[in-house]
Amino acid sequence: MQSITWYIKRIQMMSLSEITWRIISLSAAWVERIRVQFNWVPKVQFVKGYQVSSDFMPGFSVFKGQLEEHKPEWKTPLLAKADMVIEHRLSYFDLQDKHLETPINWHKDHSANIYSNTGHILDVNYRDFKVNGDCKLVWEPNRHHQMVVLARAYQVTGDIKYAQAVVEQITDWLNQNPYGKGMNWRSPLELAIRLINWVWTIDLIKDSGLFVGDFKARLLESVFLHCRDVSSKFSQGTSANNHLVGEAAGVYIAASYFSMLQDAAIWKNNSKRVLEREIVAQSFADGCTKEHAFSYQFFVLQFYLFTGLAGKWAGDDFSESYWDTLKRLSEFVVRIAEGGEYYPMLGDQDDGYVLDLGDHVHDINALTDVVGYFYDDSIFASTQACESSFWLFNNKQEKINQGVLADSGLNSAAFEDSGYYLLQGGKASENNQASILMDVAELGYTAIAAHGHADALSCVVRINQHDLFVDTGTYDYFSFPEWRNHFRKTQAHNTLEIDGLDQSVMTGPFMWESHAQASCIEWSPTDSGGKIVAAHDGYQRLASPVTHQRDVELDITQQQIIITDHVKAQAHHQVAIYFHFSECCQDIRIEEGICYLTLGDNEIVITLPEQVKATLVQGVPNDDAQIPSIGWLSRGYHQKVPITTLVLNAGINRDSEFVTSIVWK
Repeated sequence: MQSITWYIKRIQMMSLSEITWRIISLSAAWVERIRVQFNWVPKVQFVKGYQVSSDFMPGFSVFKGQLEEHKPEWKTPLLAKADMVIEHRLSYFDLQDKHLETPINWHKDHSANIYSNTGHILDVNYRDFKVNGDCKLVWEPNRHHQMVVLARAYQVTGDIKYAQAVVEQITDWLNQNPYGKGMNWRSPLELAIRLINWVWTIDLIKDSGLFVGDFKARLLESVFLHCRDVSSKFSQGTSANNHLVGEAAGVYIAASYFSMLQDAAIWKNNSKRVLEREIVAQSFADGCTKEHAFSYQFFVLQFYLFTGLAGKWAGDDFSESYWDTLKRLSEFVVRIAEGGEYYPMLGDQDDGYVLDLGDHVHDINALTDVVGYFYDDSIFASTQACESSFWLFNNKQEKINQGVLADSGLNSAAFEDSGYYLLQGGKASENNQASILMDVAELGYTAIAAHGHADALSCVVRINQHDLFVDTGTYDYFSFPEWRNHFRKTQAHNTLEIDGLDQSVMTGPFMWESHAQASCIEWSPTDSGGKIVAAHDGYQRLASPVTHQRDVELDITQQQIIITDHVKAQAHHQVAIYFHFSECCQDIRIEEGICYLTLGDNEIVITLPEQVKATLVQGVPNDDAQIPSIGWLSRGYHQKVPITTLVLNAGINRDSEFVTSIVWK
């Protein structure tokens, strides 16, 4: 339960229309509670002439492929995964091959061993970890990604056991999850994702002859209730972020596929209007999404892509503007990722994805291969065909982009609308490649900036495709509140901190009350690198105000990066500069003002500012899981590994300058 102060601040960030909507929504929820209590919930209705016993005629088909073109290297891991799903064993977040019990316990946080409330959804506080566990750990298996795995295995093998497992597990889910009760009816976004996975699952197993009788009737009834519930609760105001996109996508895809439902046409048209509007409203012209959380860009990309495909397949294509925006969103991801092995983790990351079609959600090659079916642009050249493209396009659509990925070197790019700058150049094959991603962006989307981090002027640095300085990730939302706060703090990023304070002020796990504003002062890229200068005003709120300005210069001919931090101050302050080394960095040591380390085949020499006290801090496991510290990297939800963090401390009384020089050999 949040504090009264939190609720007051939350309300202050809402518009009058949002407050009105929330009051109306709460009133509707109480009416719905009465309906559930007395079993007055509306029953499924079909379009004129359709009966539940009629032949199933969906609005589109998700797959018409040639199964002989499914590659052997895809089949083995698919069947291994599907066989584990049959045994009720799933891998997600920090859990590997976790047995979800027999029958599956759909209401349990299987990591913390906590059972969530199965009462009416108004009684389920998904933020209360002690009572309900981590809602994400409960929700993840209930998104039913694993059903698509089973359905794909059925298609590839023709073995009926995989289709039977789908029917058994979804039937069990329907038995344990009556409408309006429990965690799994609590979030419209979760319902929407489940709908999309049901569509793909049912379509892939429909030729098995098992989508009939009571199972078919019950699933159609639940789809009706899912669509009805989600479409009546589309997020608004400060909550209208990726949740709204996902909600509308789920309704659109389900309503288009289950077109025999009486209200399907209305749901489809309404959700399509939302998606057409939001893909523009929630995106910058340069292709970045406005949440400023790079992982969520993949998430909404999948929603937009699968929805657009469903529209094409159902003869209800989206607008040219929609597809143009989708291209820019894809271009942004590819450009941001091109300098390194890993996709940078700016902002929140919770491993969310929509469908399991065989490729990891952050697989850049898979993304370029998929979007290459729509856009003939050299940036979407892929190294090899991916399994996702097989399931989406085989025997349906020819690939437009036939380009081959070439080692043409990196070029700098400015994403001025969103506030991200890539200062980069060189080729890994020539040992002179460097990529610096500098964050000069706003904190996040809407007044609460829910998924933002206090990371103004932070730099992600990559040398010859290897991470040198990393964004340390997110790790947690609900289970470990201290860690949730830690990974959002300024000290968890490669930037400068004043007096141990964050640049922006957090007021809850998904809300900020004070936002640092950053701006670019100079952007001067050259063929050999160039320079960027930026500043932010986050510490102007102090009694004795401070301004932080950072200059970054790259010269690939000298294989050198110079980071100069200017601190403008007129009183005493404590300064701390943090550089978080990736897990790839080895043999890190400091000798006489110089930090040495090995990164891949390169020796890195970092000359430190003269006036600082330099310390290397490495994460150390602690018996108390609630005690956070620097020196940790999280590349996945509830997963973290120790790394080394370079901390530079100094006391200042006036304007000061700190120069850090990085050379690779």
